[in-house]
Amino acid sequence: MKEDLILDVMGSTSPFSMMGESSGYMITVNGHSYLLECGSPVFPTLGYDGISRIKGIFATHSHEDHKRWFTDIVLFTFYNPLFKHKVKLISSEVVLEEYTKNSKGALERSLSADSKRVVDIPYDQMVQNVIVGPRSRYRIVLKAAENGFFHYQVEDRTGNRIGPDMAKIVINPEANRPRLLFRDPETREWVEPESYYPFSSRVFYEENRNLFHDEEAGLSVEPLKSPAWHGVPTVAFRFRTAENSLLFSADTVYKPPLWKELYEEYRPQRFRSISPGAFEKSSILYGDINDFIERTWSRERYENAMSAYNGSVVIHDVARKKSIVHTDYVDIANHPIKDLIFTHNPDNLTALRPILTSGKRLVVQGGKPYEFVKGVLHDLDADVYVHHFSSNMVGYRAPDGAYKVIERDGILGIVEAECAEQGLMRVDLFEDIGGEYFPLLKKTHRFYTVRADGQVEEITLQKTSSRGVVVKGMRGKIKRTSKKGRTFNIEHRTSNVE
Repeated sequence: MKEDLILDVMGSTSPFSMMGESSGYMITVNGHSYLLECGSPVFPTLGYDGISRIKGIFATHSHEDHKRWFTDIVLFTFYNPLFKHKVKLISSEVVLEEYTKNSKGALERSLSADSKRVVDIPYDQMVQNVIVGPRSRYRIVLKAAENGFFHYQVEDRTGNRIGPDMAKIVINPEANRPRLLFRDPETREWVEPESYYPFSSRVFYEENRNLFHDEEAGLSVEPLKSPAWHGVPTVAFRFRTAENSLLFSADTVYKPPLWKELYEEYRPQRFRSISPGAFEKSSILYGDINDFIERTWSRERYENAMSAYNGSVVIHDVARKKSIVHTDYVDIANHPIKDLIFTHNPDNLTALRPILTSGKRLVVQGGKPYEFVKGVLHDLDADVYVHHFSSNMVGYRAPDGAYKVIERDGILGIVEAECAEQGLMRVDLFEDIGGEYFPLLKKTHRFYTVRADGQVEEITLQKTSSRGVVVKGMRGKIKRTSKKGRTFNIEHRTSNVE
């Protein structure tokens, strides 16, 4: 349908996954497609023709597992004689700056057409930066002095210098990165504005929200900074059509008690290398900015973060535990979000919510998410989902199910029903193969394989040969018939494989 939001998953694993996929998705509305992240293998997934139809790339942040293929896409587009456009990179002003810094080294120098000279190619000849979200009112700029030296200073958008009573630059000698320290005019506390203010703040951000609109597609995109807490500058994205809303969380620590602490806790300044008087007069400081930040989040950011997921299908970052910069499963497992789907997942995860994996297609239609499999939209109705390296399973609650779901320190797992450990529920397990569900095979000499024609075959290994049986998936046909479990009507077509 015209208003459907379609999400194709090219890669959904964490950065340290042994599956080698990282993060990459394609958003399509009314035939118009955009990449959402480009950390997964784009070329083998989309092919040259698929890449040529991409209208732009939405970038949440600059970690390599989310941008690993970015420079390759840029070079392919720039040198392809059939392409007449730049790569359109879409994100907040700060994230675009990070991308530019991290990518210039791979892009701005090459050889001339005859391979005889090293030539410079400006970044903006290859990439069109599209800012979404408001621009900051104040920023750090590098100024040239008359003596030929350069120095940092804080300016507003008209070029007026901002004095040390309102803004300072803090440089940690160990990282050599200038960071902005800003005095909030209402509380008079010193804060780091990138962390403290949400995009809705008119103290630090301009009024123009800079939402992204694709009129042909009927798509609008809003960047959200409030719920994205990851260390490096990061934004979430809300994709909207007239009927549907899909929120992609980006990498973040979802933990409301922590968020509340970030805005409530006052942090006294620590003057370890400078006196309070010298601090007030200084425009540039050297040391750890955390010595001078008095509050991490504003109340406005906290309130925006708490309401950010309302009214959307949410695709959310997840990790197992103690991940520091990601969302631990235990912190979001019981969130009342109606339609919550996990991604950026570890190689081994069991969850009570759906888990995205490579090759899946999600369709948001009528405000509800479905999985698209061979022309059919299926409900995400399993009771438990299991992602274990390259295999995926789902479980349906059954009083006499052969397996049960257990919990250890907030982490879920699957064990056989005979296990003495207390279980949350008993389930029948099905193997998820290309979005179709097949009863889990317990014996090691039996397994499923996908044939060249796309059909699934159940293989039984024998002493000197193997026997194959074509089986049909049970998705959409798994029905509870009694307290003893569910019935399965599996159609077979047999063939022998020697």
